Amino acid sequence: AVLVGSFDRANLVYRILPKQDVYAQTATVLRRHAGQAAIVYCLSRADTEVMAEYLRSQKIRAAHYHAGLDADTRRRTQDDFAAEKTDVVVATVAFGMGIDRSDVRCVIHAAVPKSVEHYQQETGRAGRDGLEAECVLFYSFSDVARWEGLIDKSAAEASAPAEVAEAAKQLLRHVQRYCNAGDCRHHAISEYFGQPYERPSCGACDACLGEIEGLADATVTAQQILSCVAR
Repeated sequence: AVLVGSFDRANLVYRILPKQDVYAQTATVLRRHAGQAAIVYCLSRADTEVMAEYLRSQKIRAAHYHAGLDADTRRRTQDDFAAEKTDVVVATVAFGMGIDRSDVRCVIHAAVPKSVEHYQQETGRAGRDGLEAECVLFYSFSDVARWEGLIDKSAAEASAPAEVAEAAKQLLRHVQRYCNAGDCRHHAISEYFGQPYERPSCGACDACLGEIEGLADATVTAQQILSCVAR
């Protein structure tokens, strides 16, 4: 027997916002969940340290976590988070495996994740108690470019075939399409993993909640420019 669970987490509210001042943006989201458990994912180790320091300056109980820290420091951060001594952990993807805290109310991606698979797994650490939780991703093409550079560097250092780097970049392009689309986020994730999404609206993402600002119709402007060029 092959048993396949649902990839959809109906209690998660997905939002994708353009990345501007990511530190202030992150603090704003976390204030909506003051005193509650949250995880902020960053792209690099240095990013986690800078973000955690900024959040502490904003009176938010935050600690950073990455694989470059010694084992005792990592264990202490995990224990403090589990014991509710720390509200927010700012981490690389090294954090989360084995963390069984059911009341995480918010997961923030301060940078684009490397694949939809990673995104689904990392956001899935929110709301394990079945209650509503918020997942916010701050999107910027510059993060995509950073990932591509890291992929190329890693492939070169490992002397990996070109197909390996291309496969990783293809996963990254799936994330780009997910971020740029203005469609239901729950529908997009379910369909990505091959599961049909039957509901016409999830009522739990920026698209279905009407929070995405549409672009103005530029047809008339384009016609005027073409007319000007023709004349």
